[in-house]
Amino acid sequence: MKKSHLAILLNVLVWIPRFYSLLIFSLPQVNLATPQVKINFLLSLEGTIESIVVFYIFYFFYSPLLFSKDKEKIRYALWFGSIVVLVISFIGYCVSQLIAPNYMNLKWFLPINILLLNIYAAFMAYLTKVFLNWYSDIFYKRQLEKKNLETELALLKAQINPHFLFNTLNNIDVLIEKDAAVASVYLKKLSDILRFTLYESPSETVALSEEIKYISQYIELQKIRTSNTDFVSFTVEGNTGDLRIAPMLFISFIENAFKHCTDKKINNAIEIDIAILNGEVHFICSNAFDISAQLTQPKSGLGLDLIKNRLKLLYKENYQLKIDKTNERFIVTLTVKLHEN
Repeated sequence: MKKSHLAILLNVLVWIPRFYSLLIFSLPQVNLATPQVKINFLLSLEGTIESIVVFYIFYFFYSPLLFSKDKEKIRYALWFGSIVVLVISFIGYCVSQLIAPNYMNLKWFLPINILLLNIYAAFMAYLTKVFLNWYSDIFYKRQLEKKNLETELALLKAQINPHFLFNTLNNIDVLIEKDAAVASVYLKKLSDILRFTLYESPSETVALSEEIKYISQYIELQKIRTSNTDFVSFTVEGNTGDLRIAPMLFISFIENAFKHCTDKKINNAIEIDIAILNGEVHFICSNAFDISAQLTQPKSGLGLDLIKNRLKLLYKENYQLKIDKTNERFIVTLTVKLHEN
């Protein structure tokens, strides 16, 4: 909820009890003829107006000064705020005497009551500002975290894509001399990948079918880097339908699998399986892994941290991520509950 909307809501909640009392209990009785009832209503109305004036003077002018780090401003707010409350209370008492000069036997009680109500109004203005400032800080931090995450993701793409592009272009260049027709097919796949990265990935969601197509083309381009094209296994089960997903959600795991696969000469060194069932997508990516090899690549670690933060931000409780290491395989299992278009 925006801060402006919350401020309106809080102001309404503050005045509901007062106006409810005024309109429900006092106003209907004004026409009941007795002068005393009319006097009670006028005094209640005057007190409400008085409280509104005090509340909004403190709400807009003095309460903000109390949050200042400048002690002079704080002292100014306290002193002049107290004077304002006393002056308005005195004016309110004079107006009350004009409305009902002989009202109540305990006349000493009336100015005290007026003063306490005005102090209460000033205090409520301060509490409202405290809550709004607290909410604003929380909202700002969340927005900042989101912007930082988006910036980091953009930087991550900028780091990964040129490296992948450089290697792929070199491979296609070599392939052109051997088979120009096949090289043209791979060049079209690369063009589709770049188009997806540039025009689709900035969107909040893309069609799941497009995301899977992007993954398939990426894998095909990776295959031309080795003579053993069977080192990658990619399977898709289920119907994507109208399901949508955050773009490039799985690609970081797949890129890491290609980076850290320790033996690309064996078949199924990398296995990628995607299954769609009941609005959920189940993603499993595993690669051959030598646990004795120390993998110290900060860029891949950064990608993993970012993708975890992105999952928390976008899917909250609607995902499950599990990462396992064995002596032979590094396995990522991710389940995400999606929504239809």
